[in-house]
Amino acid sequence: MAQPIRTSHRPRSKGRPLRLSHPPTTARRLLGGASLTTTAVLATVLATAAPALAWTSYIGSNSGGANVRTCASTGCPPISSGAYLYNGQGVDMLCWTDNQWVSPPNSDYSSNRWFLVNSPVGTGYVHSSLVEGQRSVGRC
Repeated sequence: MAQPIRTSHRPRSKGRPLRLSHPPTTARRLLGGASLTTTAVLATVLATAAPALAWTSYIGSNSGGANVRTCASTGCPPISSGAYLYNGQGVDMLCWTDNQWVSPPNSDYSSNRWFLVNSPVGTGYVHSSLVEGQRSVGRC
């Protein structure tokens, strides 16, 4: 009779299963009681999820938010019908330009500086007084 093909490098004891270095009960204890199947599914979801955008700045306005505009002026329309960012929403500053002066109550302080930003609603201009956590960027 032919010998069976072994797939393991370690010899097995007759009649006994191969012992794992960390039995399933130890693995469950290490994972806080989660089942191995649940943990495997969670790991797969996390590995395939799209990475979150890391915004470098955020909206902070006395009025509660800011329009994302097509140009650096209050006379320009928003980039779309829903192009409004609420306080705390993240933006990524791309560059700055000086154009229309805006003063309170339409801004938090008087300035003619506008930032071109990437945001959750698209790319457009936001007045500088409405952007918190500003970082150094070049001129547009």
